[in-house]
Amino acid sequence: MLALLAHGLLPDGHGSIAVSILMLLGMIIPFLILGGVCWVFLKAKRREDAELAREAEWRNARSS
Repeated sequence: MLALLAHGLLPDGHGSIAVSILMLLGMIIPFLILGGVCWVFLKAKRREDAELAREAEWRNARSS
């Protein structure tokens, strides 16, 4: 199908528009996926930092 779009052999003659849309989506979708993966790792790191801060606070607390 992509080969037909690239050569503009579709019956309606809108092959170049379809290829442009596919290329645009091909550029945008990887960035969205990369952003999602980065967000997941950032969220995990924040959770880990908060847990370490709680543990440090617990260790430094005064014992009665």
